Amino acid sequence: MFSAAEKADPAVRAAALERATLAVARLDAILDGHPLLPAWQHWVRLEAVRIHAGLDGHRVDPQRLAAFLEGLRLRAPDTPAHHERGADLDALSHALRLYGLMLAAADRRPERDLDAGTDAPEHRGLTEDALSALTRPGLGARLPALARAMRMWIVDDRPRGAVRAALPAALRTTGVTRTLLPILAGADTLRPDSPTDADGWMLAFGYSLEREAADGLAILRRLEHAWRGARAAIGPRRSNSRLPAAVDLLAAMPLLGPTRLASLLGCSLRGAGMMMEELVACGAAVEVTGRGSHRLYGLPGTEGIRGATAGPRRYGHRRGRPPKILVPEPLAATEPSPPSPPMPARLERLEVDYAALDALLADTSRVVERVQRLLRSR
Repeated sequence: MFSAAEKADPAVRAAALERATLAVARLDAILDGHPLLPAWQHWVRLEAVRIHAGLDGHRVDPQRLAAFLEGLRLRAPDTPAHHERGADLDALSHALRLYGLMLAAADRRPERDLDAGTDAPEHRGLTEDALSALTRPGLGARLPALARAMRMWIVDDRPRGAVRAALPAALRTTGVTRTLLPILAGADTLRPDSPTDADGWMLAFGYSLEREAADGLAILRRLEHAWRGARAAIGPRRSNSRLPAAVDLLAAMPLLGPTRLASLLGCSLRGAGMMMEELVACGAAVEVTGRGSHRLYGLPGTEGIRGATAGPRRYGHRRGRPPKILVPEPLAATEPSPPSPPMPARLERLEVDYAALDALLADTSRVVERVQRLLRSR
């Protein structure tokens, strides 16, 4: 990846770290107080999960993960192989763990407020250990110190997901950034072909932060473009119209439903639903759930989530057996009646000769009389 001369040259390492610092500072300055910051943090977390899961040997679709995080039913993978379906579940489980670690690094709630029945306490402990290792004093300048501390964590064979999730928090804690930038994780240092020596690790760390900051800025520009396109799609409105505010809320949040919109705008649920339908009709929003109720909407560009969902259940939300379908009588299939048995042919009258029968009866009577005489004589 890097030549021996590049690794040994301090000027090359200093230039890489300088470019990384400038890229990170530019992204941090743009996002500081930006109205799209919550939506940007959500989408870059999904992108970071995709990259980190790929480094760990799992293929994750960010749109599929976004649908699962919203509680939507996922479409089964388009493959008949059972082992590939199992691999999809393993990848999704690994992605959820990485996403949980990122949320734990950004969560500032007290530990007593965490739900003990979930993985949140475990994730909090892992990220706090990693953050403590990254920010301990005495390691020199900020970015080089973070690079060395991250390398020491990996060399000690400690959880890689925890240190990747804690790096954005460490950048904010040490004063490098003012905003939490989840996309900055130094992912290039963990690739199979990345150097493991200290100098090569420092170069890879600088190049990785520079690339990740550029990717984060590109995602922000894409969100801003979708926001401006949605505002242009609704056209001019009267001064008291709430549609522009609905577009702004839709842009600031990853996905938004009528219930949440009604509570934010202070309007009725029916009015919020009508606003969402009007935004879809004019091309300013897309519906991503594919169902009749409890819908979620996003800006154009998020319709890929709908392709990852299976939609509503076929027989509604009830559990148990599906209802019996009654077929109307004229359309019901009737079994053909069995054929009637054929009528037997008429038999001719039989002439019976009773002479032999009369002779047999007479012989029987004579035998019976002889036996009776013998019995009386005795």
